[in-house]
Amino acid sequence: MQLFKLNSFKQIVIVFCTLLFILTTQVQADNSKEYADHIVYVNAFPTDSLPSEMTKQYGLKRSKNYALVNVSVMEKGTGTPTGVKSKVTGVLKNLMGQSQKLEFREIQEGQAVYYIAQVGVQSREVVNFLIEIKPESNQETYEIKFSKKF
Repeated sequence: MQLFKLNSFKQIVIVFCTLLFILTTQVQADNSKEYADHIVYVNAFPTDSLPSEMTKQYGLKRSKNYALVNVSVMEKGTGTPTGVKSKVTGVLKNLMGQSQKLEFREIQEGQAVYYIAQVGVQSREVVNFLIEIKPESNQETYEIKFSKKF
């Protein structure tokens, strides 16, 4: 009887680990896009989830009615991917067709380089993002489209 319980526990652990791996992979796939020389990570979330110290440091409004769009471009290489300076532009459109230009600014902390833009959103609003990224080290411009419900 003890062997059966141990076997069931192992099965639960294996299933849990497999599900965790699948969910993690899916989240990474939804928030990143891989190109020949670069990986672009994009995320958007309400600013009320940020610590107040961080919003003060970067001059952001901390509210459920504001979202932060974060873009990071990493150069592929033989070792750990490194941050790449890029020109990042974008626009968001709500379901009513209203659009708003995203004003990105560069943040550099050590080797990390990322771009943030803050935008007003309504509760339960679905917005479509179109972001264009042109890494300094590349002539190609990347385009990322995604939707987010706030």
